Amino acid sequence: MEFLRIIKDSDELSKVIDIPKGLRNKRLEVIIFPYENIEEDTEKKRLRGALSKYKNEELQDLESGAWSKAVVGKYENS
Repeated sequence: MEFLRIIKDSDELSKVIDIPKGLRNKRLEVIIFPYENIEEDTEKKRLRGALSKYKNEELQDLESGAWSKAVVGKYENS
């Protein structure tokens, strides 16, 4: 892969890009790589269904009342 590496004063670079305050008045190393447009960069990955292999359909019906049953079981004698 072809790239460019140069050392420049921050004063020269500030004409082209914004330099953070902590890097001003110093010599800076600039490395330039070509941008490779990969399809994964443009498409958003979705997590929907990523954990479907772990689902247990027999327990799904119990989920709606699980919290209230746990609270009653823990605090009913308080």
